[in-house]
Amino acid sequence: MQNAMSRRLQKELDSMKKSFANEFNIQLPKNEISHWIIGFEGAKGTLYEGEKFELQFKFPNNYVEAFILIQLLFL
Repeated sequence: MQNAMSRRLQKELDSMKKSFANEFNIQLPKNEISHWIIGFEGAKGTLYEGEKFELQFKFPNNYVEAFILIQLLFL
């Protein structure tokens, strides 16, 4: 299942980089596809304008299975 997870995450990462290249800076520490750090600035016109933020995502090995299950539950 590791390969399916890696393929899915790579597809989502490529899509995000393409669609939001100007808004987000995405890093993969140690070049691990299952660990993302996404940097961005606060929205213009808000209290957070100009502030820098980072979100860290660590995806479990069963990410694809959990993602499919969540989709089925909310259809």
